[in-house]
Amino acid sequence: MAVVSEPQAEQDVPSQEARTGHEPEPSATVWPDAAAIPRYVDKYFTRTKDCVARFGDKQVTYAVFMRRPVTCAPKLAVEWIQNVARERGIDISVELNFKEGAWVGAGEPILTISGSFYHLVDMETQYLQKLGAACVAAYNAYMMCVELPKAGFLAMDARHCAGVQMAELMAYGASVGSNKAKAKVGAVGFIGNASDETAHYFGQTAGLGTMPH
Repeated sequence: MAVVSEPQAEQDVPSQEARTGHEPEPSATVWPDAAAIPRYVDKYFTRTKDCVARFGDKQVTYAVFMRRPVTCAPKLAVEWIQNVARERGIDISVELNFKEGAWVGAGEPILTISGSFYHLVDMETQYLQKLGAACVAAYNAYMMCVELPKAGFLAMDARHCAGVQMAELMAYGASVGSNKAKAKVGAVGFIGNASDETAHYFGQTAGLGTMPH
């Protein structure tokens, strides 16, 4: 598989299983896996897949864009696509048109995905979820940090997100926006977050907790 991406370096931290003795919740980069996709995909795409199976597969290229300005935060979506391709034993090419942290205008393709129409069509629901939410979070985090450049922010994804995968998407997005603000205007940005699992996105080995409330 040929994939062009620029993943953000992460610090090594103990796994959730090592810290708690329990199996970790599946990461947004691996869940849903290939076997579970049919349970979570928009049925429109499974019907399309049935049509492709009946009338013949084609090699296609998707241009993936957002309908509003965002900050590019593609890592989790790209890693999920890579993992599904590996599970299915297929070749998928992903080409990024913007670097992580770049400003992306409404309607501009953030990335292109090329491969078998049959295998790509039912992946769209999930990679759009993983891409769009993170990009909007990155945009919002950047604007916050630029408006208050001397303030240190704590990501409160543990409190306000609907589940651990959304928390991962929001923490990653916030870290991208924060890093951009640090580079652009010297902002303090995000200094940490609430919980251990996503602390590595902010250069920490453990969560700092939320503000007293």
